[in-house]
Amino acid sequence: MGITGLAKLIADIAPNAIKENEIKNHFGRKIAIDASMSLYQFLIAVRSEGAQLTSADGETTSHIMGTFYRTIRLLENGIKPVYVFDGKPPQMKSSELEKRADRRQEAQKSLEKAEEAGDATGIDKFSKRLVKVTSTHTTECKELLKLMGVPFVEVCLIFVYLFNPTNH
Repeated sequence: MGITGLAKLIADIAPNAIKENEIKNHFGRKIAIDASMSLYQFLIAVRSEGAQLTSADGETTSHIMGTFYRTIRLLENGIKPVYVFDGKPPQMKSSELEKRADRRQEAQKSLEKAEEAGDATGIDKFSKRLVKVTSTHTTECKELLKLMGVPFVEVCLIFVYLFNPTNH
């Protein structure tokens, strides 16, 4: 779900907590990667001529290409990635999911208006807001990671609930 503005908050309150390093400085480390966020990034950013990359039969492949090349870059730099996939969302997230669905509907309306007006910038902007990671995207990336020998885990949100002190 993320925390909006967390990086800025940390930078403002504890600037020494954030350090920028070259990737080579992390040689030998194991890192956890938020797989869902990565897939969104790849579906939005890995494009050709404004559209997602696709296979010969029209299936989206941006998420596969992004995952593959990011993983290769990490491995080449001696970093051992572990991808963390979200499990089923908890009930307490349902209101946030409803808000996201509402925002997606608004983006769809705005996209249609931009298309009618021939507004290329608006079309690009609103089509990116409609990107959604599907279970197929997730399954395909898990299969890729298996083939690459890269570990991944699926978060079991019951643990988040059980170990949250506010629930007891």
